[in-house]
Amino acid sequence: MLKKISPLLVICSTLLWGGMGIVIRYVGTMEANTFQIAAIRLLISAVFLVLVLLIVDRNKLKIKLKDFPWFLLTGIVSLCLNNIAYSETTRRANLSVAVVLLYTAPFFVLIMSILIFKEKLTWIKALALLLSFVGCMFVVGVFTSGMEVKATTILIGLVAGFCYSLYTVIGKVLLKKYDSLTIVTYTFIVAAVTSSLIAGPSATFTVISNHPEKLPLAIIGSILTVALPYILYSKALTYMESSAASIIASFEVVAASLYGVVLYNEHLHITNILGIGMVVGAIILLEARFLKKN
Repeated sequence: MLKKISPLLVICSTLLWGGMGIVIRYVGTMEANTFQIAAIRLLISAVFLVLVLLIVDRNKLKIKLKDFPWFLLTGIVSLCLNNIAYSETTRRANLSVAVVLLYTAPFFVLIMSILIFKEKLTWIKALALLLSFVGCMFVVGVFTSGMEVKATTILIGLVAGFCYSLYTVIGKVLLKKYDSLTIVTYTFIVAAVTSSLIAGPSATFTVISNHPEKLPLAIIGSILTVALPYILYSKALTYMESSAASIIASFEVVAASLYGVVLYNEHLHITNILGIGMVVGAIILLEARFLKKN
């Protein structure tokens, strides 16, 4: 059953990821800086995931020590370094440019999947990748921004995209040994510890203790937009090609854009709507291919 609906699991994860900006803005009202916001969200998610495993199946907390370096990669590189590089890109360029550079991730995933997992590059997959990427560019309005971007900024943005792609690839490797929930939990434990050290444990605790009234919504928001989507995405990777899952995940850009329209009265132009159509078209192509294979 889960195999048949795995593309839907990815779409559900993107709908939740798309709301991440809402939570980031809310946690930001706690007078937290970029690193503290990331640390708070990751800490909440890590605690939640550990509690879930303690209640549901404690055996899933067992891993082999020799595999721990893989979790260091997913936690430090895929989450922490990705967050830092993405934040730096948004500081140097506008958000639309940062988002597009982040979503070069499917290109990296496709290349690594061909080399590591021996996936075949089909015309449908190539067309879907092109549609989703160009669609993302239209959705965020990069063609109308008229902004010149320095080579250093592009490089940092590509680092964010590469780090983002590593979770999909390494997650696929780890799924051969561990349950998806185990992978997500240890990834977030490592990421939470690393981000807390970067943000400063005492400073982060001070932010939380100064705004206890905002903590309940911060907890709910972090679980819904960080922990839960990673659980769904990792479960989908069990049954899907990593490249296809990564391309479908670009729907996050569409979801975030639609949330902006509904919650912040942002307007969609004809190019934005065209971009949404292209991303949806890419998903339909991959969904039809997936159903045909299964």
